[in-house]
Amino acid sequence: MTLRLGIVGAGAMGAKVAAAAAQLDDVVLTAVADRDVARAQALAAPQDAAAVATLDELAALGTVDGVYIALPHDQHRDACVAAARAGLHILIDKPLCNTDAEAAAIIAARDDAGIRVMVGFSYRFRAEWMQARDLISAGVIGDVEFISDTIIEAQESMPAWYWDPAAGGGALQIQSHHSFDRLMWLTGSPFATIGCQTVAVSGEAVNSAAITATQDSGALAAIAIGFGRAYRSVPSFVTVIQGTRGQISLDFDRSLQLDTAQRHERFEYPDDDWMRTEVQAFAELCAGTAGAPTAEDGRAALACALAAVESAANGGVPVELR
Repeated sequence: MTLRLGIVGAGAMGAKVAAAAAQLDDVVLTAVADRDVARAQALAAPQDAAAVATLDELAALGTVDGVYIALPHDQHRDACVAAARAGLHILIDKPLCNTDAEAAAIIAARDDAGIRVMVGFSYRFRAEWMQARDLISAGVIGDVEFISDTIIEAQESMPAWYWDPAAGGGALQIQSHHSFDRLMWLTGSPFATIGCQTVAVSGEAVNSAAITATQDSGALAAIAIGFGRAYRSVPSFVTVIQGTRGQISLDFDRSLQLDTAQRHERFEYPDDDWMRTEVQAFAELCAGTAGAPTAEDGRAALACALAAVESAANGGVPVELR
């Protein structure tokens, strides 16, 4: 079965998804929607896809089975509900949305329409992270006791909506969803408590956050998120999972370091194309295969992020996940 793919939002991520689709035999890009129709045409033309201005126009073409939504966070609910009502399967960038009520509306629309929703938690599709999960599941490092997860980056040209608390939500919405989801996915354990302290520009969303969390398993996690806004730098992403018999380290250079009493091994995946793997997984989901990150997974990460916001507003006092 070939997935006829539509893209809503012809920005940087839309372009990456289009490029990935072009490499897959069972995915064909058929339409691109963007309020800047010229930008939609620029992305659509190389693959002979249609270019339109809105999601409604895209759905009306009748040539799309599933849609990738790359819009500002505060537009996710309405776009997902509209796509579901049009009978389109959905690949939505994280975060799923900004509030739990929005998440509930997306899930209800999915269930009413009988379509499938996948959240683009990209780390689940990276070869080194999949290997880390396999090693942890196999008990190679024993029981997980502590996780350090750091995401530090700087970019002076981010869209203004990123820093609007009601729209983009700042670093907590941009990056903490990655941390919360990938750590729950790696260990198989949800979070029990979230404590958080933040730094923000007055009247704007969070730039930086220091999060201390506990998992139901008893593991402790320290999550550090920083986003510089006046300059550009090479990102620094480092995750260390420490167990009772060893540890795994993952970094921005796409490597995995495994250290136990018996093994000291380094694995590198510089040529791994995680985006192609993600789009392939969406195609398989649309064909009936289960297992992709679900809307419920997106809602779980959102609950953690909202708990972090609540904790920060109360001086860092930990919040219990409900």
